[in-house]
Order: sequence, then C-alpha cells, then structure tokens
Amino acid sequence: MLKKITVVLLGVCVTSMTLTGVSAADFSDGMTEAAVEEDTFTDGSEGIKTESITAMVNDMAAHAQEKGQEYQKLKVQKNIAAERRASAERAKKIAAMVEESNRKVEQKRVAERKALVNFALQFEGNPYVYGGTSLTNGADCSGFVMSVFKEFGYDLPRVAAAQYEASQKKDISQLETGDLVFYGTGGINHVALYIGDGKVVHALNSNKGIVITDYNYDTPVGVGTYVK
Repeated sequence: MLKKITVVLLGVCVTSMTLTGVSAADFSDGMTEAAVEEDTFTDGSEGIKTESITAMVNDMAAHAQEKGQEYQKLKVQKNIAAERRASAERAKKIAAMVEESNRKVEQKRVAERKALVNFALQFEGNPYVYGGTSLTNGADCSGFVMSVFKEFGYDLPRVAAAQYEASQKKDISQLETGDLVFYGTGGINHVALYIGDGKVVHALNSNKGIVITDYNYDTPVGVGTYVK
C-alpha cells in the first residue's frame, strides 16, 4: 500500500511540475507542510481512507498549480520589464544617431557657407567695373556675386533685382554667413555678400572697388539666400 501511494504522489508532483513549469525549489515551504511521515501509511490495518489520500493529492496538485501561476506571472512581468528596457535602449540609440546625423548636416551647411565667403574675401581690393564679371580684372556688384557663387555650382541671374527675386527670401533677423543683402531706393539696384559679424563684401563703386563694409552702411531692403 505504501509503495502504491508513493508512486501516485510522485506521479502527481511530476505531472504538476511539468505542466506549470515550476522547479522543485518552489515547493520548499508548501511541501514541508504537506509532507507525510512514512509510518502514517500502513498496509491497511489501521483503516486509512481513500478519501483522505485523494484530498491530500488534490491539495498538492492545487499547490503546484498555484506556484505555477505565480511563476508564470513573474516570468511575464520579467519579460515585459526586459522588453521595456530594450525598447528604451533602442530609442536612445536612434535618438543619438539622429542627433549625430543632424550635427553632420549642420556642419556641412555651415562649412559650405564659410567656404563661399572665404573664397569671395580673397578678391577684396580688386577693381569695380560696371557690367564686369571678372573677379580679378573687375566686376560690378551683381557680377561679383554671380561669379563667386558660380564657383560653387550656383547659377545666379545677372542683375541684383533678378538675383533677389530668384533667391529664397529671409527676414533680416535670420541673416547668416553666405546670405545676400540687397539695397536700393525705388527698386533693388545693389547686392552684397554677408560674411558675418555684421559685415558684407561687395563691389561697391568705381572709387572703392571690392570692399568690406558694415551690412547696414545703407538700409537693406531685402535678404535672400541660395545656400541651404
């Protein structure tokens, strides 16, 4: 009788552990309380009832199921927490990649503007020639700007008014290195290249040639750009 009961109990425990995914360690408390001394079971001479054994087996199965549910709940919670950490880490990496990409784009944009200005500045002191487009032998204001931008792949119209119309308009408060500043009374008739720090370089007139002045040496009537 003892051997049969032992086999039945072991079968119930193993089956419950398999179904619920609970390890043997999970029974450390519950099984101690449910354990039955070997001498409790006899060959039947003391009249142990089958109902008592069945109830004990059911209690053990219920305990195993409860432990299994707790284990599965903790496992799900652990998986959710791990996924949240992984998602946060992925989001952090993506944000860093976007930031780095934007930084490189901005560096390239600023570098192109500075390169354009630095190229123009080397012609300071060269002569002003009405109708001219030569950076070395002489140019007027729009010819100077047109020739500078051409070196960087930009095709600007020939005269200042047309250059303004074709440009991307900006407010004076948005003025930055590489922008064009336009002047005139009753219409645009002069253009200068903004070089930063409140200064412009331009072919001013036949007396001064290509010079650097304050951008507000005269009242600007518009700002336009061809550079991103």
